Amino acid sequence: MNRKILALAMITFSLAISGCQELPPTQEPPAPKVETQTPPSENPKIEKPVAEKPENKNVNPKTEQEPETVVSPATQNKMQKIKVKAYFPDDAGINLVAVNRTVEVASTADKYLAAIQLLINVPKEKDLTAIFPKNAKLHGVTFKDGTAFVDFDSNITKSFAGGSTGEELLVASVVKTLTEFPEVKQVRFLVDGKEIETLSGHMDLSAPIKKSDL
Repeated sequence: MNRKILALAMITFSLAISGCQELPPTQEPPAPKVETQTPPSENPKIEKPVAEKPENKNVNPKTEQEPETVVSPATQNKMQKIKVKAYFPDDAGINLVAVNRTVEVASTADKYLAAIQLLINVPKEKDLTAIFPKNAKLHGVTFKDGTAFVDFDSNITKSFAGGSTGEELLVASVVKTLTEFPEVKQVRFLVDGKEIETLSGHMDLSAPIKKSDL
């Protein structure tokens, strides 16, 4: 009995020793060979992206620097000659004398302005004179429904020194000159765009003046 037990123990011990022997290490597959290429230079040049040029929109530099000249309609119209009969005081300052003049205007609407401007300027004739103050200026002349509105600056009242006769001659010269145009029936006097009652206190200008009122 003891021999059998001893034999079994020996067999078991032998198996245990054989199981404890080291197994050969598992061999790992060789690592793949990586081929490296030598760079052409140690410091390769890095190219910067080229900025895109703005699209050419056919912009004319000269047009930008020098603005195009705009021609007004009045400048585009051909100048036309118009005959005007202007009334100037004689050199004695008593009567009015009719003088034929030719003026150049851009449009027929400018003929009223040109006619009154003739009266303000000193006439070329030696036997005629100007009745307007030298510093008087004409703002403009407009026409509506048979009435011509003549607008002077304030110098025509501040600097006027013609007395009653001079005032009558001035008003008459304006009214007679403008009523030579058949469409003008009467004249309204304005100063700086406002209606006036008189120039120097001798004539009533609170209403339009007709040729028959003179």
